[in-house]
Amino acid sequence: MPIEDADRKRIVQAIRTYIARERISREEFARRTRLGKSTVDKLVVGIFSEKTILQIEAQTKISLLGSSPAVEAAGDDFGRYTKEDTKNYIGEYVFARPSFHEDGLIHAFHMEIVWDREASALLVKEVAAGKKVPPQFGKIYIPRASMHLFILSNEQGWLKEVIFSQIDVYKRMKGIMLTMGHAFANVYTPVAMPAIMNKYDKIDANMVGKIDPRSRMYEEYNQDLLAVEQSQYAKWIRLKQI
Repeated sequence: MPIEDADRKRIVQAIRTYIARERISREEFARRTRLGKSTVDKLVVGIFSEKTILQIEAQTKISLLGSSPAVEAAGDDFGRYTKEDTKNYIGEYVFARPSFHEDGLIHAFHMEIVWDREASALLVKEVAAGKKVPPQFGKIYIPRASMHLFILSNEQGWLKEVIFSQIDVYKRMKGIMLTMGHAFANVYTPVAMPAIMNKYDKIDANMVGKIDPRSRMYEEYNQDLLAVEQSQYAKWIRLKQI
């Protein structure tokens, strides 16, 4: 059956997306699909047969020939990621960071990541039933080929940015947050601190809020926060005195 030009373009884009998402070379793609390197080189420019595509589908378990709905993708400013490529991020999380003022205290927030059709991007927002202050939220940016993602929140000009490692096999993200911290009275000062987002199937009330050393979640959050610097998920640069 002849493959229409529009379908050829869609298939080429899907294959390129697969190679980029898996962070593999054309040689590795050829090995996975049991194709020759020359066949793969032709493939990525739109020269292929139906038999080749059927073989790719069988070896990679991705659907290429079947009719597919329009691809939902973020804009260039967000990194051009697609909803399909980032579906593993969608779900509920605990966002945790150290307290601004109290040593040994961790603040944990119930958050969720959803696909926002209006923004055409992933949105992280706080699940905050009955909370007096407005829930926190931010949009997610994932640059092409980046090992990190960026969460930017803009609340009436007050910016907050979080840089996280991409989600790992343990459903964890680690990084740093840059925001304005409350110093005293009505005075705020810029602060940078470690932050984590851990994904869970279910989040109970005792997993969020003020987490002190007596909490059952304290050790888990504390170890993940310590790992931000110890495992170099982020690095603090200080001016050395000479």
